Amino acid sequence: MLKLQVGRWRCRNERCSRKTFVERLSAATTFARRTCRVAELLRLFGHAAGGRASQKLLARLAIPASDNTILRHLKRHIVASTGALPIRVAGIDDWSWRKGFTYGTIIVDLQRRNVVDVLPVRSAKETAEWLAQHPEIEIVSRDRCGLYAQGIREGAPQAKQVADRFHLLQNLRESIERQMSNVSRFAGRSLLAPVLGEHNNVSREARRNARKSMFDRVQNLHAVGKLLWDISEETGIGRRTVAKWIQSNCPPHRQATPPKPSSPSYFQDFLWRQWEAGNRCGRHLFQDVRRRGYTGSYSHLERLLSKWRQASRGDRNASKTPVQEDRAIDPATGWQISPIIAASLCMKPTRMLTPSQAVNVATLKQASASFIVMRQLAMRFRGVLRGSDPKKLSRWIDDARRSGIPSIQQFSRTLSRDLDAVRNAVTEKWSNGQAEGQINRLKTLKRAMYGRASIQLLRARMLPLEFTALHGK
Repeated sequence: MLKLQVGRWRCRNERCSRKTFVERLSAATTFARRTCRVAELLRLFGHAAGGRASQKLLARLAIPASDNTILRHLKRHIVASTGALPIRVAGIDDWSWRKGFTYGTIIVDLQRRNVVDVLPVRSAKETAEWLAQHPEIEIVSRDRCGLYAQGIREGAPQAKQVADRFHLLQNLRESIERQMSNVSRFAGRSLLAPVLGEHNNVSREARRNARKSMFDRVQNLHAVGKLLWDISEETGIGRRTVAKWIQSNCPPHRQATPPKPSSPSYFQDFLWRQWEAGNRCGRHLFQDVRRRGYTGSYSHLERLLSKWRQASRGDRNASKTPVQEDRAIDPATGWQISPIIAASLCMKPTRMLTPSQAVNVATLKQASASFIVMRQLAMRFRGVLRGSDPKKLSRWIDDARRSGIPSIQQFSRTLSRDLDAVRNAVTEKWSNGQAEGQINRLKTLKRAMYGRASIQLLRARMLPLEFTALHGK
C-alpha cells in the first residue's frame, strides 16, 4: 500500500464549478484496478485452466475476478505480445473444427516445440499468406495434403518441403488394404500382373453368357404357353424386349453407342496417327484434341493412352502364368483374415510379430501371391525411410511400378508426383510428430471448453504464455 501526501486548494471564485483542486501526481504513478502481479496471475490461471475454473480458484486465493475478465486479460496479452523469435523449421497440419466438415491449420516451431499460430481455415491461400510473412523459414514439414504443398510453393518457395514419414507408411498401408480387399472380393483368380485386356474380355464374355441364359429362359417359358406379361413378371425383363426375343432365334447383338466429343474414342483415329508418329505425351495430345473439339477430361484420355502404352511395352506379362489367390483363413478362429489386419501384418517386421501373428502372415503368404510381393516392398520401404540414401527410393519406385499390383503402382505414382518432399523425408530428421502432439492438446482444450471457444481464445490458450517474473514488476 502506498500512502501519498498531496496538496489541496480551494477556489475562491464563486462562479467556478470546481470548488477544490488537488496537486497533480507525477508520471510514475498510474491508475489501475489491479497490480501487475495480479494481472499476471489472471493470465497464468486463464492460460492453464480456462475461465470458470480460474474464477473459482482465484476466489479461494482472495483475488476475485469474473471468467470474462480472466479471458479478456489473456486474449489482450496474446494480441499485444510482439517480438516473436524467428522460425527456421515449421510443421504444418490440419485440425477439425467439426470432423468431416470444417478444418483449421496449426503451425508449430519444431525446433522450440511450441505452437506458432492457429489459423481458422485450411486452404492454400491462407497458408501462403502466413508463410509470406515469415521469409526466414527454411524447412517445412507437412503431411501428404496437396493444399499445404501448394501453399508452401506459393508462400515460401525458398523453403524445403519434407513429407512426414508416418503418413507415407500410412498411405502405403491403405494401398495394401485396398489390394487385399480386392483379393477378398475376387477370390479364385489372379490379381497379380494380369494379361493386357484379359479382365475386359472375361467380363464381356460373362455378360454375354448371362444374356444368353436369360434368352433361353424366355424361350422355354414361351414354349410352355406362358403369356408375355407373365414372362416379364417372372424374369424382370420388359415386355417389349420379351416380344423381340420370342420372335428371334438368337439374342440380338447390342448396338454400341456412337462415341461423343466428350469421349477420346471420338478422336481415336487422329490420336492413333499421332501416336504412331511418335507424339506420345499425354499433355500434348490433350491440347491437340481440345483444339479439335474434345470436351472430356485429361484423365479420360489417359485411360485410353495407358492401354496403348502397355501394348507398346510388349506382352511381358502375357507369358506369366496367372496364380490364383484365395481368401486367407485364420487357423485359430476359422474366420477370414480381414483386409485391415492383413495390411497391418504386411507392414509389421518379422521381429515384432507375435506367434499368432506370424502364423497369420504365413497363411496370407500361402493364400495370396500378391501379399508376398507387397510385404517385400513394404519392408524395403521401411528400410528406405529409416536410411539416408535417396537413390534407394528411386529404385524402390521403379520396382513398385513393375510389381504388377494396381494399388502399389498407384502409390508409386503419387510418390513420383511429390518426389522432392519424399526424398527430403529420407535425408532430413524432421517430421510432423510434434504437430500431431499439439493437435491432441488442441482437441483437449476444445472439448474442455465444450466447443464454444472462438479462434481468438483457442489461439491464446495454444500459444505459449511468455511468463514474466512476478516479482520483477
